[in-house]
Amino acid sequence: MNLSNKKTYSRKELFYQFSKEKVDLNESSFRWMLYHLLQEKELFRIDYDSYVTEKPTTLLTYHPHYSAKAEALIKILQERFPTLSFVVFESFLLNEFLNHQIAQNTIYVQVEKDVSSYIFDSIHRENNGSVLYNPSNAELDKYWKPDCIVVLNLISQSPVNKNSSHEIMIEKLLIDIIAEKSIASTYSPSETKYIFDNAIQSYQIDRRKINRYAARRGKELEIRNYLSGDKV
Repeated sequence: MNLSNKKTYSRKELFYQFSKEKVDLNESSFRWMLYHLLQEKELFRIDYDSYVTEKPTTLLTYHPHYSAKAEALIKILQERFPTLSFVVFESFLLNEFLNHQIAQNTIYVQVEKDVSSYIFDSIHRENNGSVLYNPSNAELDKYWKPDCIVVLNLISQSPVNKNSSHEIMIEKLLIDIIAEKSIASTYSPSETKYIFDNAIQSYQIDRRKINRYAARRGKELEIRNYLSGDKV
């Protein structure tokens, strides 16, 4: 691997560099190579699409990179319901961590339980696409459409970003992909450890927050293996 230790590389640039050595490189094998290099600490992620060959002094703080449709929904909710507590997740956010990419997006809005049905009605009235409320997996399979909006109840004691309360924190994301059945159904369960490994490699994770939220959702034993051996 002929990479400079003085340069920052994007995924596109890394693909170009790797393809010089492996002319038949495809997207799937590239993702595997990238994952392996991150695990072997030959590459380090320093931003959403930025990689270097020298270990940074500190890991990044996670900030979700929302799609334009998710950003538009966030703006509407903030303007219409300025006191509303809500957190937005979308399945496309997992593509940063996955080997097999999610091709069709689903936007999840987690809203405080007392008003979640009201918020669902408000979104449903004005949205041309599919909007579902606390769906079962069967309902999700039957009624889901691309860019579907799913309204869920916001679990109390969820980790909250104090600066941007609607942005999902990495500790919450890692538990919700296991605890929320409608979210867990968007990717293969075999990739769960892959997600955790990539997240731990790239971002600061507060062990107390993730353990507290895992316990709140009854998943503390399940995530223990995923976090074993990390340095958070």
